[in-house]
This record gives sequence, structure tokens and C-alpha cells, in this order.
Amino acid sequence: MTAGAIVAVVAHPDDEALIAGGTLALAHDRGLATGVVSLTRGELGPISDPLLAGEGTLGAVRERELCASGALLGVDWTRCLRHPDGELEWADAEAVAVELAAVLREFAPRVLLTFGEDGVYGHQDHVATRRICIRAAQLLAPGGPLVYEAVWARELAGALVADARSRGLADSLWGIEPEAFGSPAGPATHVDVRAVVDRKLAALRAHRTQLDAGHVLRELPADLAARHLGDEAWRAADPHAPDVLAELLGASKAPGHG
Repeated sequence: MTAGAIVAVVAHPDDEALIAGGTLALAHDRGLATGVVSLTRGELGPISDPLLAGEGTLGAVRERELCASGALLGVDWTRCLRHPDGELEWADAEAVAVELAAVLREFAPRVLLTFGEDGVYGHQDHVATRRICIRAAQLLAPGGPLVYEAVWARELAGALVADARSRGLADSLWGIEPEAFGSPAGPATHVDVRAVVDRKLAALRAHRTQLDAGHVLRELPADLAARHLGDEAWRAADPHAPDVLAELLGASKAPGHG
């Protein structure tokens, strides 16, 4: 197994499954080592059921959910740092990047997967995580890991919700309007994850505290999961860098996304 090939750097437990679950699972199946670092434990997130967690225990529960998600994806290791949820945009970015680089150095990743400037739906913790991840990569040895940013088609969330509604299924996205999701158009590396989308969906559902009874992912059938979650698109933070992700996973390059 290739040492430390691909690591997802995210803001909260469940982000890893949402933006990179398929890519991580596929990488594992290709014999690549994988990992996840969450900068927070997500202690300010929703609680779907008070029997699962309370305000004082949510962070610890979500850290365990991250471990469960990682196991389903075949991730070799997961790590939660202890930065306050909801405050990453005001954190000392250099200090957090130094801490993150120290964690990553042990695993010598070739690729870091994180958010784009849009933060998927404008979440400021996500946006801050991107900046911290890029700086951490710079702090590692020259020629260190390449950073890839998640790209979401503008129409993806809306189409997912519309298809769920058409079948009378739950259709909530954490209370966020579908129109809030999406990234600027542009070239992207597309990873076909349909072969592992069942594991991506299972990993998302492992974050039980985050999916209430009305959430679209709670009841999403396999065919809709493949249709809407079966492609994960990534854009290199450095457009001049070689496309290592395509090399490792046999991904395809496309001029736009959708």
C-alpha cells in the first residue's frame, strides 16, 4: 500500500464523506493509503436525536462517527483536532497550519483534498479550512502534496432534492436551500465513484447526529445516489501542477462541471 497517498482535510466530521467519500473509498480500493483530518470536532452541529448526543457530548460523539465513517470508506486513519467549531475564520491560520503540517508530515501525503473558495455552500469554516490546508502544504517539503479543491456543480443539490421530492422522499439538506450549493464553473478532474457510492452513502449515514428524519440522505435510494453522488469533481489549487489525482485514480479532465 502506497504510504500516505491521499488525505482529506476538512472542517467537521461528515465533511469527509460529503465531499470526498467516493474518492477516498476508490483510493483505498486502488491500494492507496488514505487519511482524514478534521480541524474541529463539530461540537456546534445539529443533533438529530437527543438519545445520540447532547450539547456537552456532541463533539466526542462526532469524533466517533468520523471513525465509523472512515472504517466504511477504508480510510487508514482519522484525526480530529480541537479547534473551536464555528471559529476557524478567526483562528490564527498560521498556527493551525503548522499544527496540521505536523500531523501530515508523519504520513507524507501526495494529495490533499479540501474545499474550494465557495466552501460548497459558503460555510466560513470550510473556506478557512481551504486556506489553512494550502498553507500547511506549503510548510511541508518543497514539492510536497498537491492540494485539490472540491467542485460542486451548481445544479447538483437542486436536482437531488427535486428527484427525491418526485418520489415522495425526504428532501432537506441541513435546512440549507439547494441554491446555496455550488462552485464556479471551470476545468475539473472528475472521479467516477459510482462503483463505491454505496459506501459513500453509508459513510454519510454513519454521521447519525447530523441526519434528521427529514434529511434527503436518510432515505436516498441507490439509483439516485449513483445519479447525484456518483461523480466527485476536483480542481487543483495550483493550475500548473501535474494532475496527480488523475494519475492515481484514472480520473478524467473536463472543461466544466455538471
